[in-house]
Amino acid sequence: MKGRSDCQCHGAEELTRRGVLKAASASAVALAGSALLSRKGWTQQRKADVVRLGFVFPFSGRLASYGESAGPGVELAVRQINEAGGIRALGGAKLEVITADDRGDPKVASSEIERLVTREKISGLIGVFSSTQAVSLGMLADQYEIPFTSPSWTTPKAFSLGSRYSRTLNLTGESFGAGGAAILRKLISSHGLKAQRVALIYDNSEYGRGVITVLKAELRPPAFDIVVDLPVTPPVTDYSPQMLRIRDAKPDVLMAAQYFQDTVLTLRAMDALGYHPVFVGCASGFSDARLPDALGPDVARRVLSRPVFGPIAIGANIPYPPLQAFYRKAVQAGIKFGTGGLDVNWFMLGAQTVFVYKVALEQAGSTEGKAINKAILNMSLPRGSEWLIAPFYDPALKWEETGKPLNQITPYIQWQKGKMVLIHPEDLAEAKPSLI
Repeated sequence: MKGRSDCQCHGAEELTRRGVLKAASASAVALAGSALLSRKGWTQQRKADVVRLGFVFPFSGRLASYGESAGPGVELAVRQINEAGGIRALGGAKLEVITADDRGDPKVASSEIERLVTREKISGLIGVFSSTQAVSLGMLADQYEIPFTSPSWTTPKAFSLGSRYSRTLNLTGESFGAGGAAILRKLISSHGLKAQRVALIYDNSEYGRGVITVLKAELRPPAFDIVVDLPVTPPVTDYSPQMLRIRDAKPDVLMAAQYFQDTVLTLRAMDALGYHPVFVGCASGFSDARLPDALGPDVARRVLSRPVFGPIAIGANIPYPPLQAFYRKAVQAGIKFGTGGLDVNWFMLGAQTVFVYKVALEQAGSTEGKAINKAILNMSLPRGSEWLIAPFYDPALKWEETGKPLNQITPYIQWQKGKMVLIHPEDLAEAKPSLI
């Protein structure tokens, strides 16, 4: 997106079976659309020139890669909505997104949110980014009485704060942790993996601790023995000491919950030591399309040819029609993904957040934060709708009042021959897992 601080951008069980995905046709979308059209917010046309949304995300610093991919997704979604006539319930009002760089710092995020609310008069916020920010800043949404809808944070702790205005649509820490345990059991039962001894390494933050807490509850003795439990507090530039400690403990499998940058450093340290255990990631850093480019060709060839698995919220290889339709629009717009380009997961999650506001605004027929938030709380966005491009909700995207998203599922990929390959669930899998 152009500029940062003051930029304005105009313009369950498993995935549904393959047959159901193929059946998510235009007729299904039309039915979903007619259900939304029947709501009061669509019939009461109110006029507004513009609806302003704030977008607070890291565009510089350690976490900048997330903003670099999510930003263009937000921009393309806004452009699509505006070119199609804007918000019909508000007389064709256009969406306008005002972007702020929080640099991954909760204090900066807080000041930017205050500026966007008090000076820019936003009706809703896209953000905050991290789980730490969600815990420390989530109640600001209730104070300002505008919705905070995040494409990113994961921590279960944020659901216990009592906020009715702050929520996430990303896979939660519970989904990441439970998904990691499920794929590990699958590798043991169906593919002969020996994995009693488990090593854990994770970001020592609300995010990492939240995922690992769920994972440890799943991996109990006597079936599993956690031989290393290693939280790491960033910034760390060399993970060699941590990898030496893990290697010396001789685990059967290494499991991790880390941000993308620390994933890269961890895999580089493993390569430098010639240590290549079975690696089950429990965070999206391990299924980031930019991983080979960040590792460099030689390291990527060595590391990613070994068993490395990761959960994937959104991937270009998932055959979900609304996702594929928006992906094609992005490619037609000249956006490049993967090596040398953007991460499709964060691009799509950014766009999905805009689409949530689009549906809420149409239902609310208002630019008031209270009305928009009420519409989000009442939302049940059905699978197959053109406005639900995230494929990990079935049968619909909806939230508890605490901000916890419901109906989530966790697909998994493995890196095979330098590419991400969907290996779970089986009915959608492109290939079987490999432990060689």
